[in-house]
Amino acid sequence: MNRGLLRLSVISAIIQALLCGFAHGQTGSSGEPLTLDAAIAYAEHHSPLLAATQQSVLTKQAAIAAAKAEQLPRVDVDAALRGSNQPTESALGFPLTPLADIPNQPFGNGHLTGLASATVPIYTGGRIGAETHVAEAERDLAQTNVHDVESNLEYEVATTYARMVEVERDVQAAQESVATLTESQRIASQMLSVGKIARVDLLKIDTRLASVRAEDIDLENEQQILVGQLNALMGRPVDSPVVAQISLPHPGVTISADQAALAATTGNTQYQLAEAQTKLAQKSVDLAKSQLRPTLSFSAELFKQSSDPFSVYHGGAIAGFSFNYPIFDRPLNHRVQEAKSLELEDRSRSDQARLDAMQRARTATLQLRDAEARIQATQSSIAEAREALRIEQEKLKYGRGIIEHVLDAQAALLTSEADYYRALSDYAIATASLKRETGQ
Repeated sequence: MNRGLLRLSVISAIIQALLCGFAHGQTGSSGEPLTLDAAIAYAEHHSPLLAATQQSVLTKQAAIAAAKAEQLPRVDVDAALRGSNQPTESALGFPLTPLADIPNQPFGNGHLTGLASATVPIYTGGRIGAETHVAEAERDLAQTNVHDVESNLEYEVATTYARMVEVERDVQAAQESVATLTESQRIASQMLSVGKIARVDLLKIDTRLASVRAEDIDLENEQQILVGQLNALMGRPVDSPVVAQISLPHPGVTISADQAALAATTGNTQYQLAEAQTKLAQKSVDLAKSQLRPTLSFSAELFKQSSDPFSVYHGGAIAGFSFNYPIFDRPLNHRVQEAKSLELEDRSRSDQARLDAMQRARTATLQLRDAEARIQATQSSIAEAREALRIEQEKLKYGRGIIEHVLDAQAALLTSEADYYRALSDYAIATASLKRETGQ
């Protein structure tokens, strides 16, 4: 196998697999490589944002239980001791208002009062059921939001990871260029000492070397920023060390743009969120309408009151039905109209979310094809640029080349490597975007 084929085989090995097929559970904090799937799995188990979103489902589940409990009897027990500077006959002004009308009490400065009451809803005009349905719709919305957060988290981790690998490869390419330019600098110094080149040629190499070193510093700083971002997404301390898998997975994606757009209508979590919000708005309309219906309940109260704290003087029981019918209540009518308007608003937003999801899915497919084409176009350019640089260095070494050609060849190699690594990263990001938009 010649040198060109060997390099092509190495490059082909680099682009095997993207977003699939890695072992889970590695953290990359103790020297072992952190794979993309391992980073995603770690984030799904430790992300504070995802944990908070999952907890919101339990919160909404508790709200459902609270809404259903409204149909159960309610029992309350109250007691209080009231004192005054003037003897009074009854507990006037006492919060338990039914006790204020107890007759034939002796005058006293203190009253010990107790009350036990029970209320049973008989007919609520569908309010309890409507409140329950609203709570269930909110629970479903929270569950859909969990899926959306999971999808976005996976996309953000994949994007950050891909960029981190891209920058890592760029750092390696820059360091390789620094080594190459350093060797060219050494050769040029020797040639200058024997008068084979002018001093300006050495200065050109020095200038290019300084530029590549500065670029290397910028890349290393960007790499540290991306490491911090990845750690934050994973729910780890931002200064935790990360050793990334140096190659990105590169799966074959065969879905067409039209297929992706169709899949987005069922699998896109943003569209699902909009649909869940619309259903919640529909249930809110039912709840607002139920407020206009009559209600009927049965209540019973048992009370005790004494003129001194140590002996119960008078007591009794009260029971009866309570009926309420809002015949003319403009605020309630306006709330119904408001709820209907919000439903129409959310329905329109859902229609727009559907179109946006289809467009993003199509865009992700086109970006995927673009990145795939750039990978194929640039995967052989690195080997060719490396060979061109070697030839120019040899020519310069034997006095048959010029400094400008060496510098141009070195710059071409660095550009080829950057273009290739960027194409790999863009393919990874486009794959993650397509998965997020289609749910596949």
